[in-house]
Amino acid sequence: MKKLLLLAAVAIMSVCTMNAQTEIKYQGEVDLGYSLGVGDFASNRINIHTIQGVKIGDYFSTGIGIGVDLYHEGGTSVMIPVYLNMKGYLPNNSNITPYLSFDIGGGFGVGDTSGLSGMMISPAIGIKTGAFKAQLGYNVQKISESGIGINMSAMQLKLGFAF
Repeated sequence: MKKLLLLAAVAIMSVCTMNAQTEIKYQGEVDLGYSLGVGDFASNRINIHTIQGVKIGDYFSTGIGIGVDLYHEGGTSVMIPVYLNMKGYLPNNSNITPYLSFDIGGGFGVGDTSGLSGMMISPAIGIKTGAFKAQLGYNVQKISESGIGINMSAMQLKLGFAF
């Protein structure tokens, strides 16, 4: 967790020093999503996430994300992902802005899943129009306990708002 926060701080500081005339402003996001499990240990889940960070110019944003992933098959299990998010917005002249998103971090279990933890990586593509955004991605969630790890990968659809 400390390494993730240090990485986020270094990334934000290095981008902020690129050009003194680049506009830097706060950007927050809230997403509601659904992940359809794939692979040997497929498990569907509902995602509620928020990202708090900065938008740097017109083409880049970064921030720290935290969320709740509710695994609902065979009972309810909860994982809390904490991650660094980076987005690159593609230049265009329309009201719809396509973007590429990348999350890297980790998740840890609470309640019944306490003691489970692991790395999370999630590349995605999306579109933003006004404050509304939609994205489709692939979530790789590795979880382990006592050295035994499993991959809980999923296709992910998120809808949300950026403010």
